[in-house]
Amino acid sequence: MLLGKSPAMQTIHTTIHQLSNNSKGTVLIMGETGVGKELVAQAIHFGGHQASKPFIPVNCGATPSALWESTFFGHVQGAFTGATGDHKGYFETADGGTLFLDEIGDMPIETQAKLLRVLEGEAITPLGATVGKKVDIRVLSATNADIPAKRAAGLFRSDLYYRLAGTVIWIPPLRERTEDIPLIAEYYLSQFATQMQVPTPPLTPEASAALETYPFPGNVRELINIIEGAVIVSEGAAIEPKHLHFEPPSVDLPSSPVTQIDEPRPSNAPDSVPHPDAETDMSEAPFLPLNEALTRYERQYLCQVLEWTGGNKAAAARLLNIPRRTLYRKLTKYHL
Repeated sequence: MLLGKSPAMQTIHTTIHQLSNNSKGTVLIMGETGVGKELVAQAIHFGGHQASKPFIPVNCGATPSALWESTFFGHVQGAFTGATGDHKGYFETADGGTLFLDEIGDMPIETQAKLLRVLEGEAITPLGATVGKKVDIRVLSATNADIPAKRAAGLFRSDLYYRLAGTVIWIPPLRERTEDIPLIAEYYLSQFATQMQVPTPPLTPEASAALETYPFPGNVRELINIIEGAVIVSEGAAIEPKHLHFEPPSVDLPSSPVTQIDEPRPSNAPDSVPHPDAETDMSEAPFLPLNEALTRYERQYLCQVLEWTGGNKAAAARLLNIPRRTLYRKLTKYHL
């Protein structure tokens, strides 16, 4: 859901309403990562008479150049080795509806001319086919890239830009529309509380102030993640600043975290591990039981990762590649 009551968002809502009644015009949605560009595209599509038709989102930067034609235009049987049947591409799949080209600024320059030809001709030719197919689609695109800089560097075609930018919608970052933060936070507090089957926790004035003064480099997406984490750790109680885990201003994470346990080495520790056959009195050996050693290691490792992330538990969970709920359970276990 696209939420916001700031003047900028009110203007965007008005523009969306106007565009929803026009099924042909191209729209370029611009803004930083996490501001809700796809939500704007969905609102344009589902707010008009095409709502019952397909809405096909595509990440342009994730498609290798060698597969671009087949992926977007489709192919016929025998077009290449392994093409055992006809295959519809994104354009044909979206026929009658909307094709949303996300991250259009990351599209390789060599594929941009192919896209331009289709947009101008409103027809596609599947790979290996000799006859084109007409398609009736609306093309919406989005990017967080600096398109003028890419155009100046020869990395984005000017003619494609003008073809895509029939209407341009700029979504300002969340830090420039702080009046929208409480509305978004309250909505997702209710959503996550319902999912977790707990009472919706209120935001304390201190927590609200903390949210409104944080710059949100990850924009709305980051706010949603912070609210989800707060609902988890507060367990239904009022949300206080201590429940809000913000990203530090700058965190230089190492390529791999330090893994050694910073425990002082016993002065009588041997320089090598005793051979299993050696006559050793294990009751006096400088080793911990395995479970105790693993527990001590895990606790120390979690402390080091939290230090690297400046105490940001959401970032720590991402670094450890574990769910945040798992991390919170471990932190509770070790009283961290």
